[in-house]
Amino acid sequence: MRYFLIFLFVPLFAFDYFTIKKADEFFQKKEYLKAAKEYLKIDSQKALLDAANSYYKAGDYKKAIEIYSKINDKKLQFDKLYNMANAYAKLGMFQKAIELYKKALKIKKDKDAQYNLKLLEKLLKKKPPKQKQKQKNNKQKNNKNKNNKENKKQNNNQNKKNQNKNEQNQKNNKKQNQNKNSDANKNKNNKQKENQQKNNQNQNKNQKKQSKNNEKKEQNKKFAVNQKISKFKNENKKPNQKTLSVKESNTTDIRMKFYEKALKNLQFNSLLIPLRSQE
Repeated sequence: MRYFLIFLFVPLFAFDYFTIKKADEFFQKKEYLKAAKEYLKIDSQKALLDAANSYYKAGDYKKAIEIYSKINDKKLQFDKLYNMANAYAKLGMFQKAIELYKKALKIKKDKDAQYNLKLLEKLLKKKPPKQKQKQKNNKQKNNKNKNNKENKKQNNNQNKKNQNKNEQNQKNNKKQNQNKNSDANKNKNNKQKENQQKNNQNQNKNQKKQSKNNEKKEQNKKFAVNQKISKFKNENKKPNQKTLSVKESNTTDIRMKFYEKALKNLQFNSLLIPLRSQE
């Protein structure tokens, strides 16, 4: 069992040894990013500190702060806080750097930490710190962004309202136009009906007038015919009378001759004349 554990730890130790050696060589050659990557391959708090220091040396202060914050070993807390303070100072965040220097000095006294702390405090008194200025700028930017977002939202809401109003207006206009068209069509239909009724009335009137005129014409024709007939009758009355008188005279003459012969045969002498028959 002991030999088994030895065989397990020896390869791991050898891997760490060669990795640390390789990382140290990169660090000495000032190839800090390569060194940082090699240090991160090693599972230890000291390797994390070395990796963070490598990023600090490379100028990637944000990445260095990120890795410093992962160190939990109490023995490395001073180095962690001191180096993090330096990284914040490089970024111009003096107030945060001052807080970390103070925490580091609580762990132990250090001349470099005290010097850096006093230096930053003087800079904050003389000039407005860049950190505050950046914070102000960031706040202003954030406020501007918020205002812009709010304005965008308001504009979007306003645009939506306007779109809804426009859509509603379009719908209302369509309805109004449809109603107008329907009303216009109704009016047209009503006018057409009225015109048809008027035309029908006029046709009826004309038909009545024509019928009346026809009746008058027929009456006039009848009247003219009757006049002609009456004229014809009046014209034919006198000759008829003449013919009658002639006939009557003829009949009387015949009768007289008949009676005369009869009287002669009877030998009567008389002047009696038979009465005319009343026809």
